[in-house]
Amino acid sequence: MMVPDLGSLLHEAQARRMALEATGVYFISEIDPPHAEDLFRSLLLMSASREGRRDQPITLYINSGGGSLGDGLAMMEFINRMRREHRVRIDTVVLGYAYSMGAIVCQAGDHRSIGRFGTLMLHSTSWILSGEDERIFKDYQRLSEHYQLTVAQLFAARTGHRDTAWWRRFIWSGRDRFLGPDECLELGLVDEVVDPVLADGSALIVAHGPAAAGAAPGSAPAAAPAEKG
Repeated sequence: MMVPDLGSLLHEAQARRMALEATGVYFISEIDPPHAEDLFRSLLLMSASREGRRDQPITLYINSGGGSLGDGLAMMEFINRMRREHRVRIDTVVLGYAYSMGAIVCQAGDHRSIGRFGTLMLHSTSWILSGEDERIFKDYQRLSEHYQLTVAQLFAARTGHRDTAWWRRFIWSGRDRFLGPDECLELGLVDEVVDPVLADGSALIVAHGPAAAGAAPGSAPAAAPAEKG
């Protein structure tokens, strides 16, 4: 058995990355400091090379179980900065699922789309803390309220659906809010639901399941996975 050459593997990986950046494509999976920094670097290169050319959009594909709230907001800030400074269009596409912070980052796109089999999930923030009473019950409580207000304002502004108070109640309800594509469209969380198409150009019509067709926006399908991010 031949052992792969590490140098060759790294070269191939770098070549694939350069090819993706040349076509304006980036994939978001984990949302943490290393992946946020990686996005910053790639997005800067892609934006600079497309200065003022909105007809050549950058596409961020999201398949993510979520991650750090701070790093996700940093990603969104950088997306907005590149859009403003380089006058580029940046779209977001949900592939499979975008849970928690993944669903929030999706809102940064100029055009937000989700596939027919995609799912978004919104839920309360999770904290792991240790320290003095004053820090935990006062300082971090204040930080939590700040994040709740920030995220609720973002959804109210981006979706045009309901107000900040409604989104705050909806997200911080103590539930995992799993949302199918049609529910996402109804709530203004995406701009388009993309149905599958066969090779001959005909659409593959997928019947809506009972949960997607009959549930009110914000209800959780009973069979939905319970990942948290």
